[in-house]
Amino acid sequence: MVDRFLRRLCGQPEMRPTRTAILVLLISQLVSFAFPDGGLSSAGLMIDPDVRELVRAGRARVLVTLRVGESGEEARRAEAIDRAQETVLSRLPQSHASVVRRYTSIPMLALEIDATALLALETMTDVVIAVKSDRTMTPQ
Repeated sequence: MVDRFLRRLCGQPEMRPTRTAILVLLISQLVSFAFPDGGLSSAGLMIDPDVRELVRAGRARVLVTLRVGESGEEARRAEAIDRAQETVLSRLPQSHASVVRRYTSIPMLALEIDATALLALETMTDVVIAVKSDRTMTPQ
């Protein structure tokens, strides 16, 4: 099957695929399986690669950017942010995540999570836009 695919791809039916061509095909398939869209989920969820590395070792502090509709009124926006935060918190496994800070004026949530909580966040594409590492930056 791979042999036939490579011959069609090359447009040369008499050409036999080399080990290198087969290896390249297999690696590309593995990469596309492991990273189906280059780090973004199908709905555009962005996960900081540092977060994945940190949760492999234990817990990590993260900033979760929330999907909140635009509203001109400050009170409505604060309510929308609160609802989005509640939605995320209600879907997270309690023993795998803890709240560091809830924001009222920006659509974010600071959490401390482990790998299980990160997996849960990845499924929340309807309410989560991004998960980034929350680390202190030193001035340069």
